[in-house]
Amino acid sequence: MAISIVNLGWIDSVSATTQEIELNSEQGYRIETSFSYDADQAQKAIAAQGKGATKDLDSFKVRFYNPDGEMIASYDNIVDGIVQANYFEFHYDRTTQQLLGEIDLGGESAGEIFLKGNVEQKLVLMKIEPSGEEKIMDTWEVSKISNK
Repeated sequence: MAISIVNLGWIDSVSATTQEIELNSEQGYRIETSFSYDADQAQKAIAAQGKGATKDLDSFKVRFYNPDGEMIASYDNIVDGIVQANYFEFHYDRTTQQLLGEIDLGGESAGEIFLKGNVEQKLVLMKIEPSGEEKIMDTWEVSKISNK
């Protein structure tokens, strides 16, 4: 999987910065994220976990695409500084522009898709079946992850 980080930062009266990360699997799945934070208030490492208010991120959106390039799911995991999902987890180093540790992005209910794992070990793209069973769609070992 290749990871691309594009800084689309802009400065305005509140020093808002928007970052985008794109993940591409060898099987052709693509995951796009965009997130924003107040550059004046955020720590060196940005972290958010679980449902509720976050001190670091203002917004976080993730989109999933199948190998044909069709969007198969989209989630607004953080809206106006509030994490919407119980299992959401995200860690990012602003200085190195690298993902850190554990992540859990996307959906969490039957029929939804999510990406979960540890960026130093393995990431797994999963779909939650109507029965609640989690089905693996794709996996990436850390050796397959590179910044673009």
